[in-house]
Amino acid sequence: MVQDSFIIRCDRCGAKNRIPKSRAGERAVCGKCRTPLHFKAEYPQYAIAVGDNSFDAEVIRFPGPVLVLFWATWCTHCRTLLPIVDELASQFSGMVKFVKVDLDRSQGLAAKYQVQSVPTMLTFKNGRLFNRLLGALPKDQIIHHLRAML
Repeated sequence: MVQDSFIIRCDRCGAKNRIPKSRAGERAVCGKCRTPLHFKAEYPQYAIAVGDNSFDAEVIRFPGPVLVLFWATWCTHCRTLLPIVDELASQFSGMVKFVKVDLDRSQGLAAKYQVQSVPTMLTFKNGRLFNRLLGALPKDQIIHHLRAML
């Protein structure tokens, strides 16, 4: 399932608009209210690094689904999972936002969400915790959980 478009929310009416990636440089207007749309990196094609200071802005206040990967540099399973998460971020671009939290740098977040082992993936939907995935799951199992969230 390769996503070849962006989803852009209209600042005026809140409607979601699908814009083909091939037309990303052109001016776009909302299909509902005809207001010009502004491209924002709401759903980047890679997992963005967040920490204690940016977690609320990037995950909790984000209006769509988010997968958060808690990882550590010393964790072998985490290092094998990181490229898979980036690949999924590209595959689910426009539908799911992917972020990664370094456990060693953000121990407050780990304590808040009771992350006791790495890798741990948390899924959020509209700012609320939706699901908890423990361990280095295979790609197809992660996809199954992502589709259940959509």
